[in-house]
Amino acid sequence: MDPAVLPLLLCALGATAGRAGASLALSVEPAMPAVEHGGSLLLTLRSTCQDPSGTGNVETSALKRLVKATPEETVVELLNVTEWNSSVLCFYRCHGRREVVTTKITVYRAPDPPVLEPVPPLAVGAAHELACVVSGAAPLRLLTVTLRRGAETLRTETFARHGRDEPAAVRVTHRLTARRGDHGHNVTCQALLDLSPYNHSRFTSTSNPQQLSVYEFPEDPVMEPQIYLETGEAANASCAVTGVFPAAQFKLALADRPLPLAISRDGHRATAELAPTHAGAFTLVCAVTVGPMERRTEATVHVYRFPPPQLDVGSASALAGTALGGRCVLAPGHSAEIRLRVRAGRRVLAEWGPAPLAFAMTAREEDDGLELSCDAKLPVGGKAPKSSAPVRLNVTAAPRMDNKSCPPQQNWTEGQDETLQCWARGNPRPEVTCTKEGELFPPGVPQPVTRAHAGTYRCLATNPLGTDSRDVTVGVDAHDPIVLPWVLVALVGAALLAAAAGGYGIYYRQKKIRHYRLRQRQELERLRSEAPAALNGSAREPQA
Repeated sequence: MDPAVLPLLLCALGATAGRAGASLALSVEPAMPAVEHGGSLLLTLRSTCQDPSGTGNVETSALKRLVKATPEETVVELLNVTEWNSSVLCFYRCHGRREVVTTKITVYRAPDPPVLEPVPPLAVGAAHELACVVSGAAPLRLLTVTLRRGAETLRTETFARHGRDEPAAVRVTHRLTARRGDHGHNVTCQALLDLSPYNHSRFTSTSNPQQLSVYEFPEDPVMEPQIYLETGEAANASCAVTGVFPAAQFKLALADRPLPLAISRDGHRATAELAPTHAGAFTLVCAVTVGPMERRTEATVHVYRFPPPQLDVGSASALAGTALGGRCVLAPGHSAEIRLRVRAGRRVLAEWGPAPLAFAMTAREEDDGLELSCDAKLPVGGKAPKSSAPVRLNVTAAPRMDNKSCPPQQNWTEGQDETLQCWARGNPRPEVTCTKEGELFPPGVPQPVTRAHAGTYRCLATNPLGTDSRDVTVGVDAHDPIVLPWVLVALVGAALLAAAAGGYGIYYRQKKIRHYRLRQRQELERLRSEAPAALNGSAREPQA
């Protein structure tokens, strides 16, 4: 049975107690008395006693003070109540009788502020036991302890079955598995002593918050292990992490000297500028801190001298068909690993080799304007090649015409615009002139053609290196544009007449043949009919 219900039952029994035939009711207020440990409590006894000499009082181990005494009501103040398990005997004397009610006093004490044990930084996925200790609360059956993460309740524990009246320390735990979303949230512990059933306040106390620090650092930072730089050159080196939480803290140092950093927007990459001033190999260290964890990685920075190549060509001007050459060189103090290559446009004149690198070529007319250059590369480090200043070739050639540039036979059609096709190769570009019977005729320009354009043209190509000539014979297909249709009509008509005459001749011949054969048959029948008469001597003599 709940001890809080006992006083009510006792008061009910007291109200009906007494000898048979007496009318006496006795009650105690408050029905469920509660007092803070060391505090004072007023108890009021009320009765239905009609005896003017009737009196009431209480028996208790605590100090008491009578505040009011009448036949109907007695008020007693209990002072400095310190006994945790305390019962009070309430009695009333009426008409010589003594009626008794026993009530239990609940002595309480508000809990001390809860103490939440420190929470270390937690790795994502790691489990940790949150623990809260509450001391000083009494009675424990009225105590509720709640662990919260932010506004979320993690665990609530009550002690309704705890029978102790004295204060005792309790420890409430909850196993928390860390998540990224927990980071930055406060964990708190609240103790609640609920005295509302006794018409008292609810006493609450909350621990100091513990802020959760959650981190994730699954892999070591990544940095290019070998970095190649030219002396005097500035380049960026980056150190990156993936899957980290929260934002990482970066430190980069070259040869033990810290470098200024630029952090990416997502916080996963740090970039530092490297600007070494002398050649050598140096150690670059990247240290990354996420939560309580630090990881490091290292790289080697190779610093070298890489001067641009220089191309030396004896002469950039040459006559087509002649040889020219030169070499590619590097400034003193260059790295011995550098390799050179010489190109003429996309054509390789000398494959990769150490400095100095010589080359030779035969100048061709189509090489005019071609650029010679020299490339230098460092076989390691992926460094971009360097190129020398280009040298533009000037290849000259005398004029030259052939069947392709100036066809010797060309056919034109009268009445149409035609062009005399004739041009010449050579450098400088040759000037081509064509004449017919001493008159100039510009090549490459469309002209309306007449029969007079037929004939032989003399074409001459000239530049400072010489001349070349060629004869071109032009034939003109001539026709009368007015007579031709009538000629065609006449030919078609003649063909139709000839076909008709031939058909009629065939018809007439067949008709004559039919008449001839008919006459033959008639003559033959006549002769057959006259033959018997001749045998009898009656036939006529043929007339001369």
